[in-house]
Amino acid sequence: MRLRCSAPGADPRLSLLAGAALLSVTAALPAHAQSETQRPTLSVELTTDARERGISWSDGDASLRGSATIPLGDQGFSASASVATLNDSPRHGGAAVGIDLGASYAQYLGPVRVDGGVTGHFFPGSDRALSYVELGGGAGFALGPVQLDGFARYAPKQSAIGGDNFYVGAEGRLGIPVTPFTLIAGIGHTSGNVDDAVRAARLRPGGSYMDWRLGVEHVTGPLVLGLDYVDTDISDRAIVPSPYADGGNADSRLLARVGLNF
Repeated sequence: MRLRCSAPGADPRLSLLAGAALLSVTAALPAHAQSETQRPTLSVELTTDARERGISWSDGDASLRGSATIPLGDQGFSASASVATLNDSPRHGGAAVGIDLGASYAQYLGPVRVDGGVTGHFFPGSDRALSYVELGGGAGFALGPVQLDGFARYAPKQSAIGGDNFYVGAEGRLGIPVTPFTLIAGIGHTSGNVDDAVRAARLRPGGSYMDWRLGVEHVTGPLVLGLDYVDTDISDRAIVPSPYADGGNADSRLLARVGLNF
């Protein structure tokens, strides 16, 4: 199969994104993956900066996150929760922590894993109502040491984010054989409609933008050590003056992280 993108003036990064997302839903998956049994998972991670889609949610400071996922029966449904320190980030109204609560469904359609769900993002202690809800879905496959995923997230129109917000992205992982190292690459694009430019700048400072990530992980048992380079093209744009947007927290950054998975 050959993919072509011939639209005049098309951004090559968008072409790469579309191709990676399409590849993630057309490639083969090992048969044994479909028989994997769901089990509860728990993780704790400390990172030098909590970056979400290329922008900092922790005001550029270190952040600690704890996450849990619990399967609901054996039909592919699960519930998840996470809590992360935000260091009174202005992006979230001075909230000390952010809480994500979600419900999702995952299933295999032939060789492809598909999933969908809903997540509520809550910011207790913020100086105004800034919580919002997001829908999402994706598809992916794993073949030997290679894993590819494509996904989309959509937050319907809400005053907390000044309109609606749409994110589409793709991520690839390559485990280096006979080593504990995994290489990671990801790319994404954020867009949406604006009702309130000041609040829309919270998730989209400078308007629609691209983000990308290159990283490496070292996994030994439950211990995960990671190093990531993250960046966006937001610095190339004029940022709407907003108490929720800080262009300095959307520039390139080298992040270190350490975590435990149970």
